[in-house]
Amino acid sequence: MTIRPIAKERRPTLYFLREIRAFAPVHLDTEVDMTRIKTHRSEAREAGRHYSWVSYVLSAASRALAAHPEANAAIRGRFRPKIARFSAVHGKFTMDHTVNGQRVVLSANLPDLQAADLDEIQRQVDYYTRGDAERLPEFAGARLIRRLPRLIGGAAYRSRIRPLRNRATTIGTFAVTSLSHSAVDGFHSTGGTTVTLGLGRIADRPVARDGRTTVAPVMRLNLTFDHRVIDGAEAADLLTDIKNAMEGFEEDTPAGDGGTNDVGELKQFVLAHTRGQKVVHHEEVLARIRTDSDGEGSWTAEWSRSAEELERDGRLLDACRHHSMARFPFVDGPARRKAQEETVRTFDAWRRQDKDIERLEIDLPTGRVAAWATGLSDGARRPVMVVSGGIVTVKEAWAPTLAAVRRLGMAGIVTEMPGVGENTLPYDGDSWKMLSHLLDHVSDRADTANSYALALSFSGHTALRCALEDGRIRAVLTAGAPVHGFFTDRAWQAGLPRLTVETLAHLMGEKPEAALDRLREWALRPDQLRALNVPVRYVACERDEIIPSSDIALLREHVRDVEFLIHDDVHGAPAHAAETQLWLVRSLLQARGGKASAALAIGLLYRLARLRATSPR
Repeated sequence: MTIRPIAKERRPTLYFLREIRAFAPVHLDTEVDMTRIKTHRSEAREAGRHYSWVSYVLSAASRALAAHPEANAAIRGRFRPKIARFSAVHGKFTMDHTVNGQRVVLSANLPDLQAADLDEIQRQVDYYTRGDAERLPEFAGARLIRRLPRLIGGAAYRSRIRPLRNRATTIGTFAVTSLSHSAVDGFHSTGGTTVTLGLGRIADRPVARDGRTTVAPVMRLNLTFDHRVIDGAEAADLLTDIKNAMEGFEEDTPAGDGGTNDVGELKQFVLAHTRGQKVVHHEEVLARIRTDSDGEGSWTAEWSRSAEELERDGRLLDACRHHSMARFPFVDGPARRKAQEETVRTFDAWRRQDKDIERLEIDLPTGRVAAWATGLSDGARRPVMVVSGGIVTVKEAWAPTLAAVRRLGMAGIVTEMPGVGENTLPYDGDSWKMLSHLLDHVSDRADTANSYALALSFSGHTALRCALEDGRIRAVLTAGAPVHGFFTDRAWQAGLPRLTVETLAHLMGEKPEAALDRLREWALRPDQLRALNVPVRYVACERDEIIPSSDIALLREHVRDVEFLIHDDVHGAPAHAAETQLWLVRSLLQARGGKASAALAIGLLYRLARLRATSPR
């Protein structure tokens, strides 16, 4: 017999088990006929796609939890307990990994599952299950806790997961754990969340159909709930809804059957915008959307309905943001056209409360540019900050930043790309000239010789191109901007999201295949990048599905003064909005050579946001 200390690789599990001792677990179970899911899984495999059983359960459970907000909650406190109810559904799932030769259980938290389709859920599951647990940044906290002395490690773990405000993002709002790979029929587990689902194996069992007995693939689904938060009736209703969703499984409505756009793709890509723009209640709206056609449950109808409710409550800016989501990704018919008009109307009503925000309209030979501005003066002329979003973002989304620009002692102009919103210019190889025309228009009311471009996504490309020709631009701050490979790499273009290609085609007035052909002419060449003599600050994402990593490498190799903030995230860095914003503000202050104290303060806030995002989970 040998007696030795428990392996340090298992310390996080011990800390977790200590934390859940206050739970009051009650166990329910049911059997799920997996015929439809098994058929879908087999057909997908023949088409070259793989889905795990866990992904199906995460998908069904997240939608059910969205309809049962009482269960999408967490509790803390013994003598004066408090309950937090979460608007978004975050799903934790467990994995069997080997770390330093020791078999351990690890968990990953998948955010906003109520708005994710099955493909997106499976992509995230694959990322964690196929990744190296000793290298994935999401497991950095677990690696740190294993190295710390037990007292310090336990304290660090408790400080991270105990606060209710952290609970959803650290351990999820529900949990799924599976032993379906083994001969286990079913098991109950407590995953630290109010609801935990346990998956047993799928086996052929007799079932009754239409009064006859037949054999079908059946899985035993177990649900453990915390009786302190919900009662048995609520838990039973939730389990029934999950069972029904799985037995009646239908893949998200594809494009062509439910409207113009793929609803799952819309939900996936809109999250970067809802988080970055602080769109309130977006989880509830997304949970109601099932189609991109017309009527109840459609994209435009649900966003517009929510916007109208917010306007009735006097929340004009929030209403404006919801109207802008209703017209996302672009105007393709009467419903989205009305949403676009309502976006402008509600913002105009909101901005009239701020006398320092004015509307600009510039008529050019090929169309009209509209913008919102602040800090323009016939007296003291301030440096200019021009803000623009990408191919799906209207100017009203960023216009609230004008007050912040004014506090920095600058004049601000917020506009949108050609073809987006009210901008009637064509999106073509000369689109970069629009920025120069804007500066010309305000040159008698601002210090345009000192202009800075905060140009996100595709407008970042036009800003870089303009900076080559217009010496008034002193710095380009951007995130997720295409540079070269996006425009020229046919293999990369073949994997672009359909939403991106069709939006580009709409702005260009082309068919999708023709639009991609025209893009080749717009690529920035290495000699052009070497000619850039202004600071370039770029936020990049390692898992960007739109911008190839070759574009980042090209900037790094050829631009003289370039700095990067790299996120382990998808395009738009939806999980890192606060860090991105603080880093860009700090970069602006440094580029301007402003007060060191202000730049230092912003830098400290940025590092705190960065630390918070990478804290132990």
